Amino acid sequence: MDNNNKIRWGIAGLGKIARRFAVDLVNNVQNAQLYAVSARTQNKADEFANEFNCQIAYGDYTSLATDPHVDVVYVATIHSCHKELVALFLANNKHVCVEKPAFTNVSDWDEMVSLAKSKNLLLIEAMKSVAFPAYREMIRYIKTQNLVITSIDASFGTENEFNDTSRLFDPKQCGGATLDVGVYPLWLYVDICRQLNIPIQKPSVNITQDNAQSDVDEMISFVFNGKIQGNLSASITRNLSNEAVISGTGVEIIIHDKWWNPQIIEIIHNGVKQKIEVCSKGESFEFEIEHISTLILTNKLDSDVIPHANSRAVIEIMEHALAGNGYQHLVTVQNV
Repeated sequence: MDNNNKIRWGIAGLGKIARRFAVDLVNNVQNAQLYAVSARTQNKADEFANEFNCQIAYGDYTSLATDPHVDVVYVATIHSCHKELVALFLANNKHVCVEKPAFTNVSDWDEMVSLAKSKNLLLIEAMKSVAFPAYREMIRYIKTQNLVITSIDASFGTENEFNDTSRLFDPKQCGGATLDVGVYPLWLYVDICRQLNIPIQKPSVNITQDNAQSDVDEMISFVFNGKIQGNLSASITRNLSNEAVISGTGVEIIIHDKWWNPQIIEIIHNGVKQKIEVCSKGESFEFEIEHISTLILTNKLDSDVIPHANSRAVIEIMEHALAGNGYQHLVTVQNV
């Protein structure tokens, strides 16, 4: 641990999401610092390191894994490469934050959680939305007011033109709506159910293709008919609503404008309106980085904000939905 009590982060995989993560890590977090970055080529690692004034840049992932000064690694590669990298970093005694979805099947999740526990390390999925202060305050309000929640409506969809060379439409890279953006509304539903101790039932699933030649799920809906009704959808070919609505007895909660970055939340409870507003200073990753760094500083191996149980439940739902509809791109790809 650094003598200034800051967690030293490494980043593996230096694409767009890693860049946004680094912006907040460098500029908007007090208890952590960017220490090292790694990519499959030295040039890419050097360019990224120069952009963020990071002195250590590796052109391979093993060098990052064996650097004794790295406390935790953020794995920001494509989904199909997650397991091999997570295993590499855990084996070398690094805590790991792995980009969502952490894995594409429950077997991989269970195996990696077991490995992390055996080595007394934190493994956590990078589900930033539930770490936002406004979202945490919404959950606190729901629980302290003993609200009865009866339905959750949420979607995440962006129109993309079909391109069989794009990661989004490539089954070998674990593309498709479910794994790309469906993880967000599923996490919202699972988290609220678990916060309220509501059992999560198996959903009905409907998949729609806008391009007949596509080999991945392009538009998917999940309908949960349990104690809390869930109407969730995701798409890589259609623009869907940016708001999420949580309804219940005498209450309606609206998470506004890109609800997966919950910064403005309106609560109408028994006719009284109130607003929760806590905005990000940067790219919306600072809250999860701060939270995960605190977990490591306090020797916690699981989180009450981004718990293992939620990740496992969401992965299981996604795996069953895809496999049940004939999609087989759920196997970990080796040799990244």
